[in-house]
Amino acid sequence: MAACVNCYVILQPDILQYEYHAADLSPELALIIEEWCGREISDNDRLCQACVHLVAQEANNRTENPTVRTVSHIFVCISCGISLGQRTGRRRRSLLEGSDLRTYIENQIFPRQVPNEAWACNACWMRAYHNTPRLETEPPVSLEFEAPVVPVQMQTNEVSVPAVIPEEPNVDSVPASSSITVPSSETESWADQMPNIRPPIDTINLVSYARISDTTSHCFVPDCVNPERIRVSRYLKRSILCQYKIYISENARVCHEHSMLYNWDILNEFDFIHSFNRMQIENMLDLLCHRPVGSVLNFEDIENCSDRLCHYWTGLTVANFLSLFNSVGQIETICNKAKTALGMYLVKLRTGESFARIASLFLTSKGTVANYVKKARSCLSTYYVPLHLGVGHMTREQHSVHNLLIPQGLFGTDANNPIVICDGTYIYLQKSSNYLFQKKTYSLHKYRNLVKPFLMVTCDGHIIDAFGPYAATQSDADIMKDLFQNENSPLRSYFRQNDVFILDRGFRDAIGLLTSLGYSIKKPESLDVGERQLSTLKANKSRMVTLCRWVVEVVNGRFKRDFKIFRADYFNCASRNLMTDFKVAAAILNCFHPLITDHPDAEAILTRAQERFHMPNTLADYVIEGNINRHRVNFVSLDGQLPHLDVFPVMEMRDLILFSLGIYQIKQARSYYGEHIRENGTFRIEVDTNLLEHSNNSFLLRGRIRSRHQSNKIYCTYILLNLNSGITDWCQRIAQYYCSCIIGKRTIGSCAHVMTIVWYLGWARHQENMPPPPASFLDSILVRDDVENEEDE
Repeated sequence: MAACVNCYVILQPDILQYEYHAADLSPELALIIEEWCGREISDNDRLCQACVHLVAQEANNRTENPTVRTVSHIFVCISCGISLGQRTGRRRRSLLEGSDLRTYIENQIFPRQVPNEAWACNACWMRAYHNTPRLETEPPVSLEFEAPVVPVQMQTNEVSVPAVIPEEPNVDSVPASSSITVPSSETESWADQMPNIRPPIDTINLVSYARISDTTSHCFVPDCVNPERIRVSRYLKRSILCQYKIYISENARVCHEHSMLYNWDILNEFDFIHSFNRMQIENMLDLLCHRPVGSVLNFEDIENCSDRLCHYWTGLTVANFLSLFNSVGQIETICNKAKTALGMYLVKLRTGESFARIASLFLTSKGTVANYVKKARSCLSTYYVPLHLGVGHMTREQHSVHNLLIPQGLFGTDANNPIVICDGTYIYLQKSSNYLFQKKTYSLHKYRNLVKPFLMVTCDGHIIDAFGPYAATQSDADIMKDLFQNENSPLRSYFRQNDVFILDRGFRDAIGLLTSLGYSIKKPESLDVGERQLSTLKANKSRMVTLCRWVVEVVNGRFKRDFKIFRADYFNCASRNLMTDFKVAAAILNCFHPLITDHPDAEAILTRAQERFHMPNTLADYVIEGNINRHRVNFVSLDGQLPHLDVFPVMEMRDLILFSLGIYQIKQARSYYGEHIRENGTFRIEVDTNLLEHSNNSFLLRGRIRSRHQSNKIYCTYILLNLNSGITDWCQRIAQYYCSCIIGKRTIGSCAHVMTIVWYLGWARHQENMPPPPASFLDSILVRDDVENEEDE
């Protein structure tokens, strides 16, 4: 990281600390900087924002006589550049002129100069102290007269040995003419008269064990340059000591990256210290003696648990767990082991295991676990969920802040009305002997028993509220009507006219009600009677909706990814708590899960979608009117791996994202590609010979892509290339495209079939390592009929 050339403070972009190039300043300001620094500035020099203001003030107030140098940050480490102000709490040390430490640091930061009043942080000062050669201690002085020697007995921890020490001379008896001289080789000093006494042993070398250096200045992993310095937990120290025989000292620190490691085999690559003192050996024994006996999870001592273990069982880090616990302090009044109760409930949500199996993990009874989980669920539902879930936990103004760039640009209003995305998800249940409940929860669409929680989320994935559970026989439109039909419902009071609702096709029966309430409804278009393909305008409208609506699908996936209790079949005996658990999980996601942010290319995606919304697809008209799908003679097959298609533009991954306006089609393209090359290892592309004969500027390609849903369905995909020599941009080279699928006429983005051709010709075949088909190991799982027939023959 760069440092300010004037005050030497480090410039950190991650905290939005603005920096300026010194060479970009005006000549007048640059001259002042050179006078202050005592050297010429270069292109690599930087200035902090505060120093730029000081230079500007100096230029405005300057007289004929130059002023002394002024800096914006006074207390700054001259070596590393961190701030040492009082508010930082960092210890600072002064560098005295002529000291060895000052000389060492001057050599380290050369050609920078150390000012008269220079400071160093404790870490840099200690580094200079340890690296500065120790001055040899001068031998003690001796008097000209001979001092009498008195025998004494010196005590040590091991043996008692006789020794002699000089008797202290009486200063009053020293003659005035006596002088103090430094002993020479001819004069025997007191030290020479002392016998060679070996000091008691204070350290011991352990060949099989090692330790790291006892320092807090950096991560204990060698060569690590990460700035974080977190205290190493007792659990991690014990784990490394038992597995790798490496002792982590009391003052050791670890960075965030290494604190999350599962495997510490990297420590075997380094050579550590093998000498131990008495205190270090005692600490090693204490680590082993205080090893918990019994349960692996001790939530009452969660502070000494590793983040990795805590996240594995609860889905939260230690800091997040403590934050959640502090939010429900009422649990301590109804439970003796409040942290254990909260931990058991989170383990229940995370794993979905039965009370009996969780009880075996905590070495307790099933009834105790059930009682603790019940109390934790009650406290979270009563005190925690209302703070992070429901229409009352956020205002409309706070809701509008969650509108992302693309939804706001496509569907937003000038008044910045809230934009909400609605969808229902599924939680599967066990079969029931209650026939009424069985009929209401059986889905003819999924062929399973399930219930439907209903979600309303913002554009960045924040959950507004969760409703339900609803029966499997109720559609999304029925659920929406049930929520908005009552004029006294909280949702009717919260939402107002012109608020935007992004919905799915399943809500079409509720559009009338929502429109009558003044809401702006956006949903994908449907086919009219007799249509087989959406028009270009309808396909574009549908793509604009899907550009925004994918967020709710991501949120639905988070529930089953982070909380396995909703992934498997929910126990019928616990169904009364299903929605309570779901709302608690939603509140936890709102509180601790990071929100979705704008894509780095969001502005470019929005601009391309708006520009191509009303663009007609003339290639589609040409193919349909000429019935080109049935023409075979006019097309000549080309091998996609041969260099016949060099006219196709070479694209980067960012270009593919802008072409499809997202990454979903790109992921699908690899799967389509893998299905087609499994037959003969080639990718077949066709070219229209008639168009080549009559036009020198156009090149029509055709590909045949199988449907991923129906084996006997094949879609014809067309791409028209512009061969003008002056075109270098892929946007102009790919003039138009069309596919015979239901959304193939769209000009905003493309379908996955068109993307497959573009992905292969423009990107995949130019890679050094060709992307293999996904999940190819599954090809050999099933018994193949064609192989059996060959064996029979």
